[in-house]
Amino acid sequence: MLWWEEAEDCYEREDVQKKTFTKWINAQFSKFGKQHIENLFSDLQDGRRLLDLLEGLTGQKLPKEKGSTRVHALNNVNKALQVLQNNNVDLVNIGSTDIVDGNHKLTLGLIWNIILHWQVKNVMKNIMAGLQQTNSEKILLSWVRQSTRNYPQVNVINFTTSWSDGLALNALIHSHRPDLFDWNSVLCQQSPTQRLEHAFNIAKHQLGIEKLLDPEDVATTYPDKKSILMYITSLFQVLPQQVSIEAIQEVEMLPRPSKVTKEEHFQLHHQMHYSQQITVSLAQGYERTSSSPKPRFKSYAYTQAAYVTTSDPTRSPFPSQHLGAPEDKSFGSSLMETEVNLDRYQTALEEVLSWLLSAEDALQAQGEISNDVEEVKEQFHTHEGYMMDLTAHQGWVGNVLQLGSQLIGKGKLSEDEEAEVQEQMNLLNSRWECLRVASMEKQSNLHKVLMDLQNQKLKELNDWLTKTEERTWKMEEEPLGPDLEDLKRQVQQHKVLQEDLEQEQVRVNSLTHMVVVVDESSGDNATAALEEQLKVLGDRWANICKWTEDRWVLLQDILLKWQRLTEEQCLFSSWLSEKEDAVNKIHTTGFKDHNERLSSLQKLTVLKADLEKKKQTMDKLCSLNQDLLSTLKNKSVTQKMEAWLENFAQRWDNLLQRLEKSSAQISQAVTTTQPSLTQTTVMETVTMVTTREQILVKHAQEELPPPPPQKKRQMTVDSEIRKRLDVDITELHSWITRSEAVLQSPEFAIYRKEGNFSDLKEKVNAIEREKAEKFRKLQDASRSAQALVEQMVNEGINADSIKQASEQLNSRWLEFCQLLSERLNWLEYQNSIITFYNQLQQLEQMTTTAENWLKTQPTTSDPTAIQSQLKMCKDEVNRLSALQPQIERLKIQSIALKEKGQGPMFLDADFVAFRNHFNQVFSDVQDREKKLQIIFDALPPVRYQETMGTIRTWLQQSEGKLALPQLRVTDYEIMEQRLAELQALQRSLQEQDSGLNYLSTTVKEMSKKAPSEISQKYQSEFEEIEGRWKNISSQLVERCQKVEEQMNKLRKIQNHIKTLKKWMAEVDVFLKEEWPALGDSEILKKQLKQCRLLVSDIQTIQPSLNSVNEGGQKIKNEAEPEFASRLERELQELNIQWDHVCRQVYARKEALKEGLDKTVSLQKDLSEMHEWVTQAEEEYLERDFEYKTPDELQRAVEEMKRAKEEAQQKEAKVKLLTESVNSVIAQAPPVAQEALKKELETLTTNYQWLCTRLNGKYKTLEEVWACWHELLSYLEKANKWLNEVEIKLKTTENVPAGAEEISEVLESLENLMQHSEDNPNQIRILAQTLTDGGVMDELINEELETFNSRWRELHEEAVRRQKLLEQSIQSAQEMEKSLHLIQESLAFIDKQLAAYIANKVDAAQMPQEAQATKIQSDLTSHEISLEEMKKHNQGKEAAQRVLSQIDVAQKKLQDVSVKFRLFQKPANFEQRLQESKMILDEVKMHLPALETKSVEQEVVQSQLNHCVNLYKSLSEVKSEVEMVIKTGRQIVQKKQTENPKELDERITALKLHYNELGAKVTERKQQLEKCLKLSRKMRKEMNVLTEWLAATDMELTKRSAVEGMPSDLDAEVAWGKATQKEIEKQKGHLKSVTEIGEALKTVLGKKETLVEDKLSLLNSNWIAVTSRAEEWLNLLLEYQKHMETFDQNVNHITKWIIQADTLLDESEKKKPQQKEDVLKRLKAELNDMRPKVDSTRDQAANLMANRGEHCRKVVEPQISELNHRFAAISHRIKTGKASIPLKELEQFNSDIQKLLEPLEAEIQQGVNLKEEDFNKDMNEDNEGTVKELLQRGDNLQQRITDERKREEIKIKQQLLQTKHNALKDLRSQRRKKALEISHQWYQYKRQADDLLKCLDDIEKKLASLPEPRDERKIKEIDRELQKKKEELNAVRRQAEGLSDDGAAMAVEPTQLQLSKRWREIESKFAQFRRLNFAEIHTVREETMVVMTEDMPLEISYVPSTYLTEITHVSQALSEVEQLLNAPDLCAKDFEDLFKQEESLK
Repeated sequence: MLWWEEAEDCYEREDVQKKTFTKWINAQFSKFGKQHIENLFSDLQDGRRLLDLLEGLTGQKLPKEKGSTRVHALNNVNKALQVLQNNNVDLVNIGSTDIVDGNHKLTLGLIWNIILHWQVKNVMKNIMAGLQQTNSEKILLSWVRQSTRNYPQVNVINFTTSWSDGLALNALIHSHRPDLFDWNSVLCQQSPTQRLEHAFNIAKHQLGIEKLLDPEDVATTYPDKKSILMYITSLFQVLPQQVSIEAIQEVEMLPRPSKVTKEEHFQLHHQMHYSQQITVSLAQGYERTSSSPKPRFKSYAYTQAAYVTTSDPTRSPFPSQHLGAPEDKSFGSSLMETEVNLDRYQTALEEVLSWLLSAEDALQAQGEISNDVEEVKEQFHTHEGYMMDLTAHQGWVGNVLQLGSQLIGKGKLSEDEEAEVQEQMNLLNSRWECLRVASMEKQSNLHKVLMDLQNQKLKELNDWLTKTEERTWKMEEEPLGPDLEDLKRQVQQHKVLQEDLEQEQVRVNSLTHMVVVVDESSGDNATAALEEQLKVLGDRWANICKWTEDRWVLLQDILLKWQRLTEEQCLFSSWLSEKEDAVNKIHTTGFKDHNERLSSLQKLTVLKADLEKKKQTMDKLCSLNQDLLSTLKNKSVTQKMEAWLENFAQRWDNLLQRLEKSSAQISQAVTTTQPSLTQTTVMETVTMVTTREQILVKHAQEELPPPPPQKKRQMTVDSEIRKRLDVDITELHSWITRSEAVLQSPEFAIYRKEGNFSDLKEKVNAIEREKAEKFRKLQDASRSAQALVEQMVNEGINADSIKQASEQLNSRWLEFCQLLSERLNWLEYQNSIITFYNQLQQLEQMTTTAENWLKTQPTTSDPTAIQSQLKMCKDEVNRLSALQPQIERLKIQSIALKEKGQGPMFLDADFVAFRNHFNQVFSDVQDREKKLQIIFDALPPVRYQETMGTIRTWLQQSEGKLALPQLRVTDYEIMEQRLAELQALQRSLQEQDSGLNYLSTTVKEMSKKAPSEISQKYQSEFEEIEGRWKNISSQLVERCQKVEEQMNKLRKIQNHIKTLKKWMAEVDVFLKEEWPALGDSEILKKQLKQCRLLVSDIQTIQPSLNSVNEGGQKIKNEAEPEFASRLERELQELNIQWDHVCRQVYARKEALKEGLDKTVSLQKDLSEMHEWVTQAEEEYLERDFEYKTPDELQRAVEEMKRAKEEAQQKEAKVKLLTESVNSVIAQAPPVAQEALKKELETLTTNYQWLCTRLNGKYKTLEEVWACWHELLSYLEKANKWLNEVEIKLKTTENVPAGAEEISEVLESLENLMQHSEDNPNQIRILAQTLTDGGVMDELINEELETFNSRWRELHEEAVRRQKLLEQSIQSAQEMEKSLHLIQESLAFIDKQLAAYIANKVDAAQMPQEAQATKIQSDLTSHEISLEEMKKHNQGKEAAQRVLSQIDVAQKKLQDVSVKFRLFQKPANFEQRLQESKMILDEVKMHLPALETKSVEQEVVQSQLNHCVNLYKSLSEVKSEVEMVIKTGRQIVQKKQTENPKELDERITALKLHYNELGAKVTERKQQLEKCLKLSRKMRKEMNVLTEWLAATDMELTKRSAVEGMPSDLDAEVAWGKATQKEIEKQKGHLKSVTEIGEALKTVLGKKETLVEDKLSLLNSNWIAVTSRAEEWLNLLLEYQKHMETFDQNVNHITKWIIQADTLLDESEKKKPQQKEDVLKRLKAELNDMRPKVDSTRDQAANLMANRGEHCRKVVEPQISELNHRFAAISHRIKTGKASIPLKELEQFNSDIQKLLEPLEAEIQQGVNLKEEDFNKDMNEDNEGTVKELLQRGDNLQQRITDERKREEIKIKQQLLQTKHNALKDLRSQRRKKALEISHQWYQYKRQADDLLKCLDDIEKKLASLPEPRDERKIKEIDRELQKKKEELNAVRRQAEGLSDDGAAMAVEPTQLQLSKRWREIESKFAQFRRLNFAEIHTVREETMVVMTEDMPLEISYVPSTYLTEITHVSQALSEVEQLLNAPDLCAKDFEDLFKQEESLK
């Protein structure tokens, strides 16, 4: 991490990041067209929006879970995290549960990683690669600094604080885009927020960067670093990206900031001026950053507890700072690095005990274990953190114990201190042990309760799942339905199940965070079992959720379909009932008049039309029913629905029958009553549908005799033609009848003024559109009739009936066409009438509107209202005037309508009535305008109104300003502003004076000529304005005066206050700078003088201060509250400051006066004291003394005593003087302090030195005198004691041998000798002291020598005697005591070790190593003691009992030692040793599998995976092996095993075994990795090369398989040369493969044959293919050379033949002699040319014989042509006669070939029909051409002398005649076939043409769609497309039928055109189709594939969204196919195929 990253990690704000990241995500969603998010944490919880974001960033489609439960959310988030991992996005400690739970910190971290990857790194990856840098932040900072280098106000050193003022951001933009804004304008902005807002706006509007940050978030002390980084990266993306190496180096050289956190920075900032010690302390605190050493021992809790890590690793309710001291990290190092002392130990102990107390309180505060599983989980995690904290502080406790041990071990403590330290250590250890045990018990209890609760939850979930599965099974078994209510009940039942699922989701969520504690007993098996159980439950839960969702979707689908079907059924049933009632109400008999009959006919017609329209609804019902039944699959419902449909069908048929019956009855009534012609025609509209067709068909069938039964097939054909003719005639008559019924409707009888004729017009237009199709059908019927008549005539049958029916149909068709034309003209005329009346009605409405407005206008005197009415009246006049041209045009239109036809009579009447009405209204409006104009002229002018409005507005504004209470005193600037405003108002008042005068004059003039009420109104208005004017003027004058007066007072007070403050500031400076110069009388006098001058100044200024206070009080009473309080505070501060200054001045004066007096007195006392000290030194200390006798010594003592007493009397005076000087020094300035201190120090030093010398000398003399007397007394006592000793020694010479007597004698002697050394020592010391001082040395030496000699003799004898007595008594007693102590110690240790061994506790588990060490040392000392006692008592008779006791103690010691060794040995060491060895043996067993067996990639990869697994196994067991080895070494070293040597060998073997395996596995892993890498590379290269070789070899085989010369020799040669070039390119691949193989052989070593085989095989293939390619190319070049030679010879001969022909043709025009010369010359040339021709013929024969069939095909025509032409020229030269021109013969051959080709093509067509077969009469259009060619051939045969050519022409004539005859037969057959299916063909053609026309109309509608899109129209077009889609399917079905009948070639062009047009329309409409309809459907288009010949027509369905891509792929495939077939194919030409792979997917 860089320094700026370390220093600024704290600058993160969650609120800013949330807002910024939300804006960034929304900006991305805007690009992708996604909906924005609002809450970053909650909106991302379900994972859907996260996947949406990643979809846009990665460009991949990411599927999402359909459900909304927590499981689905976790799956979505896991999928998103997987995508991020696949894209190499760093995710540290971020899990799916963190995002689903809404963890703020981790959610922000996830989004930041996404931004960092897709914005920061992606944007900067190119420049990072170019600069070879990996730190994007450093590059970004370098770019910023480089860009802002020319801006001195900007210095960017980080991405936090450097951006707060907004200058850096503006400078960055301005440096690259200076044209966007002016830099100086940014500098002028005061606020950082304004500057930031300016930069963000510029970036958004000019650079297109979203406003991701808010100015207030950046303009802070510590902006969020990540947010700024993201925004600067966005700028980097759009601005020039140029970063130099120098800029990066400059960033790296920036000064390193101090690592101070925000809180510490705040404290330093605010405490800097209070205490410098805080700063020093903080600085020292930062230096103690060394990490603490590892603890030397671990507690039992640390080694035995195992914790399961939860999903939230950051959660620790007891962090170390809560329980630990702040210096925890540095504590250990400080203990180790500093000197150990008792104070440091006590400090550390107090800290540890304090932490222990807090830890005990924390454990107690955890409370009782709850019964709720979630609460217990929380308690478990809380306690887990607590245990981790204990583990972290364990080393702290150990360090304190170690420190105490070191203190005790050094031996520098007293016994009490050592005991106290030992007791403290025991207390600490016991408290730690109690805390550890209690926490372990709490953890065990929590685990037990938690596991019980979790198992209970699992059991409850299992039971619930079982019940729910049974419940779902029952619901699955229950059939859906059988009616709608039952289905709704089932839906409701399913909702209840969904609610139960939602409630159970809480329990499932709780189980997603299960806590499992793994201990040594359970291991991984418990975890695996629990995971398996959870997996099973999770699968069952997921299955239930999936079934519930699927079932819900199914139920909703069925319910929706059922409801829709029910609604449609109800509507259809009610419609049928309505129509049945309508039919019942129609009268069929008993008509009263003609109108009633017409009404019934019209109703029947309407009902039939409704039935025709409603037929689609019946089909829709069937479709809905089928859709529902296919989904429902219920037999009972199926039967019920079919019954409903059957009922509807029956009712429908009944209704149709009743309509037919009613029509028949009305027809009968018409026949009976003999109606008029018109009525008869009308009746035919109903009856002709059922009567005329039947009659015509019946007559036709009766009159036509049956066909003759000569040929069965002919009978069938004639019957089919007859049947088709009958159908066509019947259909045409039926259509004409229906159309005439429409055209002869009663609606055509009269003209109308209004009405909607769209339906009628639509019907007529529909008839007009159908007319073309029916005309084609009429032509078909005519041709069928003609064919049938011809056939019947040929067969001798009467055909008059057929002719009569055809003629009748044609005549009726002509009548119908005339009627249709009349009805179209009638509709056009009626439409003109309606248009005329629409315009007339609009004019009438406008006229009526003007009339109504005129009636509603009131009479008023208001000028505004009058003006408004006048304006509106003028507008009405203008509007009515504008209508007159329209009226004239309407008049002309009415005249034209009358002239056009016999129009209705109401046209003239209606127009005249309107014209009169309009003229009347127009005149009324004009009169009203004149009246209003007269009134308006009398009103005041416009200027008056404007002036009045201006003055009113000004008065209102001025009154508003004056209404504000602004006469209170406030700040002087504000009062100046107020005064300026008032003065501005005064000036404005004067400016408005002219307007007021104008108003006055105007009102006076208007009162003379205006009406009284109007003049009175304006007079009162002016008086009001004038009054307000005067009032404002007086207020302005008054207020200006008052404001000026207040300003003068305020300015005067403020000046006084400033003067006083300035004077007090100067005085304060004087008082602070001038110190009283105590000790210097001259300076004190000067300072006292200055102070007296200040006092006089104070008395002078005091009256001015009083006046200020009085003036301020007055101003305060008139001021605003805020200003008054501020002024009062200012005056109070002034008075307080004044009082303070006065007190300081007076105090300074008194202090100076007092200091001057003290200074003078002090100097006098100091001089007197100096004189006394000097005199005392001369009198007592400078003399020398000498003492020889006791008397001299006594006199000197008395004299020195007197001098001492005199010095003590002077001590009080010196103290008083010192106090006086110190008090003066404390008050003196620094300059004077040094002199006084020095003088006082000299005095006190001299005095103390004098007193010390006097006291010392007196004390010395006194001690010498006392020492002399003491020496005399000690000599006396010593001599007396020596006499007693001498007597006692004499009495002990003959002591009895009894122990008691010896004891008594010894005791008495010891009593006597107890203080033997006291007196002699004192005597020697006293004597030495006196002699050293030269006091009576001769006398003292004599006495001392005598005493010493006697004392030494007696003392030596006494000591010798005492030792002998002690040895004989104490020996036995000491031995017995030692044995007793040893036995007690061994018994205690034995008991303790037995308890440890019984509890299976070893030494390693003991937290106190000192205890085990103590036991070891005790056993060793006991062993040594027993050996010494045994040696001492050997050989003594009286010591047998003692020796037996010693033997018992030694045996006990051996037993205890054995137990101690067992105690020291770890309990599970053997098991761990065996497990480690077993794991290593297993690894060794798998080593042979790593030997290289193959170089295949899969095999090597498998071996590498196996090797990695072994490597992981060794890595996992490494720590265990090291621990086993370490423990074993300790056991051997401490001899804790019976056979240490064997154990040592086993441990050594384990170590060697592990190292050997590790080396082998590592070596094999490296070898396999290298082998895999080389194998992959070689395989890739070999595959490429092998594929190329195989492709080349295959192509060579294919090309060389042709016998002889290829057909396209040039292309083959080009391919061969291209192949040679490619071989040169592929040599590089071969070389690369060889090099890789060599490297791989080096890796394999002895197994190199595995590679050699592959390389040799590759080389063999290479040599074979390249040699074949070279041989093939050489052969082709040889072919090419031979062909070139042959072509040259042929060209040469042909050229000569052409020249000879030319010469002969020219010679025909010359003279005979010249012609003879030409022939001679040509004969000579012919003789010369003949050998060349023979040679060329031989060469051609050789080529044709030896170079294959292709060569023959090329050479044979050339040589044949050459022979023919050479023979012709030879014959012509020899004979001299002209032959038929060659061109004529060639033209004949060309013409006959041109005719044969289309004949052959048509013959190949066979009986398959084309579209032309239906549209032409198949006459013999090429008969004349054939005859003409045959005649030309005959003519040529007569003219040609060459027999062979004549035979050729004859053969071609026969071929042409044969082909022509065959074609005539085929045409006859196709004619019959076309007649048979002409009806289906023309119907198909009409529908196809209509469909194409409709598609054109839809395309026009799409093109005319407005912007924005009209959804309604789009839906209408969509519905129309769906409808046309059904028609398209019908057309294609007809095409299939026609194809089956032999017309596949006829329907193919139309089908292709339809498919193309349909695709075009669908592709254009795809952009308008919306995907958010209620039911999203996939639009599918249909394309038809026409198979060849007799293959059926197939239809494939292709999604419309793929059409464009499929088209592109098809085009690409066709292009690639062409390239593949090209001769110059090379590798690069077909690589484009793979580019289409994405589209194909």
